[in-house]
Amino acid sequence: MVLAPLLAIGLALATPTMASTTTTPQQPATAQQPTAGGDRAAIIGGRAATEAYPFMVSFRLGARPEHHCGGSLVAADWVVTAAHCKGLFKPGRTLVRVGSADRDQGGVLTSVRRAITHPEWGRRGVGGEFEADITLVQLNRPVELEPIRIADGPGPVGEPTRVIGWGMVCEDTHDPACAKGSRHLRELDTVRVPDSRCSFLQKGRELCTGERQGRAASACSGDSGGPQIRRVSGRWELIGATSRDGDDVEDRRNGSAGCSTSPDGGPGVGIWTDVTHYRTWISDTIAKESRSSVAAS
Repeated sequence: MVLAPLLAIGLALATPTMASTTTTPQQPATAQQPTAGGDRAAIIGGRAATEAYPFMVSFRLGARPEHHCGGSLVAADWVVTAAHCKGLFKPGRTLVRVGSADRDQGGVLTSVRRAITHPEWGRRGVGGEFEADITLVQLNRPVELEPIRIADGPGPVGEPTRVIGWGMVCEDTHDPACAKGSRHLRELDTVRVPDSRCSFLQKGRELCTGERQGRAASACSGDSGGPQIRRVSGRWELIGATSRDGDDVEDRRNGSAGCSTSPDGGPGVGIWTDVTHYRTWISDTIAKESRSSVAAS
């Protein structure tokens, strides 16, 4: 899942110190990007976005102009994303595009004011993975787009979900057409699967997810931090943030892809941080920072 190396690019950028939208059906997304040799499925095995996602966020550094990580707008000036992308979040230097299906234009363009990583990030789990792969990024100004509501819970195993991103278009990390991802937003219909299918999953804090039809399809590098969503009462709500591959552990660690496949070559699974588990931390952090800003003004 973006997953390649803890999300290839994302991990390289991260330096751990040891460490709602009420998306009622909407306008069609911008036409998909043509690529040499025809359309390639980004979010490996996905399709061009079929609706607008005004909460969708793209991060990039000015010095590294290509898209690196995704995120979800959860308040007018706050975004939930992955902690392993945190090296990307530089106040005044990181460009943030919100609400566009085109990662290079449209929507609202702003920047980063600050990033607040969960205090447990940096602790390692039994598999050596960092825990609490979640960061809150405050934008340098509020944007007039509708945030996505964080769901009360992730839903049961078997619950249909969807993942969204601009990540790698295929597994070949040596093919530039794969590695640079898709310019236009892609989506993939997914489903929660039993925790036991994912290696070193942090039970209760992470979600094991596969493609809904059981195909070899998933998020990959460049999708890090992007949303996993599910429909609740007719609207999309946020349940996850793209974290890492769920079974090709060695591939992830050595920087290979393997995002959509298992070690034996069959359909793979991925791991998303369970954003609903961190709901209280998110709301408390936003409230605290808002009070601090008022006191300082």
